[in-house]
Formats: sequence, structure tokens, C-alpha cells
Amino acid sequence: MRDRYLMMAWRPAVAGLVALLIVVGPSWGQQRTDRDQSKDQSKEQTKGQSGDAQPVVRTLGTEGDYRTEVTSQTKGKLTQEELRQASLLMAQVFQHIDKASDAIDADDPKQALQEVNKGRDAIRAIRTMLPKMTLRTKTTAPDGKVIYEDERELQESRIPLFEGMLHAQTLAPILAARRNALEVAGVHVVESESIATEALADLDVIEGQLSRAAKALEQNKEEDAARALTQTLVRGVDFRFSKDDSTLASARDAIWLARRSLEENNPTQAIVNLESARQRLVAYRELLSQDQRQEVDQMLREISQLEGQLRQEGTQQVSRAERSRQGTQLTHWWDRVNSWFRRHL
Repeated sequence: MRDRYLMMAWRPAVAGLVALLIVVGPSWGQQRTDRDQSKDQSKEQTKGQSGDAQPVVRTLGTEGDYRTEVTSQTKGKLTQEELRQASLLMAQVFQHIDKASDAIDADDPKQALQEVNKGRDAIRAIRTMLPKMTLRTKTTAPDGKVIYEDERELQESRIPLFEGMLHAQTLAPILAARRNALEVAGVHVVESESIATEALADLDVIEGQLSRAAKALEQNKEEDAARALTQTLVRGVDFRFSKDDSTLASARDAIWLARRSLEENNPTQAIVNLESARQRLVAYRELLSQDQRQEVDQMLREISQLEGQLRQEGTQQVSRAERSRQGTQLTHWWDRVNSWFRRHL
């Protein structure tokens, strides 16, 4: 039952993960660039019409001594459009995981198995898009005898889901579930000490756990299947964090706290948090170019308007619809500030 509880904690996160998916992956692209630059230092690559790279050969050791030769060749290439497709399909995988867990709770293992298999199909589709590298290693002794030889095929298995900040409705439940499951401490969701800059899905982990879930469902072991589905999320999603104590991070935190205050119907505290956000945005504005300042100026005007509305409320009762509208506005600001972090990454 503990595993089912964890899965329930993950479900709002999965919904947000799909709804807020931003399929851009400069960080992953940078990793590919770094690898390409490393290869270029050894040998210039030329690509044929098929998109396959020419073999790259690296040799360690000297003539007449022990020598190790490593030959790598990449088949296929990944365009930005294909990366977007891979990210979109990865979102579909999480949807299937969510639906499979619903089916397990509804005591419908047949439907759960269908959803799990659809998730596996999506992963297989992703793998067909990803380039593959063949790596051959051969070591020879001074007499020329081969004393070690190996060949294996490698493929990138980490798919970027987000670049930049994540919405707290997505990030907070995921981190909460991770702390519950893995006892990971010290990650701050709202505070500025830790800022999530990227989320990566590990195909190998997720595919392995989905295979376990499918096998368990075929054997009518629903608890084992639920446990495997939970692990796809706990172990299959990796968040990267970068430290940032900037005024922008503090402004973002204050906006989120203002939203929380309104959820608790505490406009007085919300005003305090909005004032804090406005002060920090004013300081952040001074670091920007004239064009970039216009966005901040617009937000400052909107914050001032909301502050005025909250002060006018006094002791009056405010409708739930109005509070919801105000909360949505604060969420939009939060998202907008998150997008500004990309200027500094």
C-alpha cells in the first residue's frame, strides 16, 4: 500500500509534467556539442549523405609497446525537431503510467497492462529516433597479439523534459515524493538556494521498470506492478539544480508565497510578499538592457494593481472565483519570472 500511496503523490506531478512540457533542450544539446568538440580534437568528422559519421579512431600507447585502439562510429543524427518529438513522446509515457496506476486502483489489470505496453511502445519509438554509436576497443601486446577486444552499441538514454524553471505545482509534488521514497533531504522548492534548471527522463530505468510492471500484471501481481510504476517516477526522473541567490530568485519566491497567502485567504500577508517581490524586481531591472526592462516594468504595474485591489478589500468577503483569478495571475507571474532565468543560464 505504501507504493500506491507514493504513486498517488506523484499523479498531480505527472499531470503538470505533461501540461507544462517545454520541449527545448539546450543543455542536452550542449552535452552533444561537447562530445563533438572532443571528437574533433582527435579527428575531423565528415558526414555522408546518410547522416552517419565517419569512424573516429583513437590510439593510446606507443609503437612496439602495449597499444589500445578505440574506434567509434555514430549512425544517424538527432535534429531539434526529432528531439522535440522525443520529449513529446516521453510525456506520453508518463500519461500511460498515470492511466496504468488508475487502472490498478480500479482493479482492472487488463487495462493497466494495455497502458503499460503503450508506454513501452512510445519508448521504442523514441529509441528509433536516437543516434546509435558503435564502440570497438582493441588492445595489443608488444608482440602484436590481441589481448583484449570488445564491441558494443551505445545510445543516449536521457531525454530532456524541461529546460529552465519548473512550475511549483509540478516540482513540489515530485520532490516531496522523492523525499518520501528515497529520503533525500535539503532540496528547497520555494526558497532561492536551489533552482531546478533541467529535468531528464532516463529511458533505461523507465523501460526496465515498465517491463517489470508488465510482467507483474501478466502474473496478476498488482502490488508488484504498482511498485514498479512508482519506481519509473522515483528513479526515472532526474532533476538538476543550480545555485542562484539573485534578486530574481528572491522575487520569484515572494510571488509564490503571495499566492500561497491568497490560497489561505490572507490578503495582508499577500501584500507583504508582493511588496517584497516588487522591491526585488526593481533591483533586478537595473541589471537589464532597455528592451528587457519593458517586461519587468509591465509586471511591476500589474503587481501594483493587485496590491491596490487587496488593500481595498478590507474586511469584505471575497468570492472564491475572485481568489482563483488572483491566484492564476500570480501563477502567470511566477511562470514569467521562471522564463527570465534562461537569460542567466
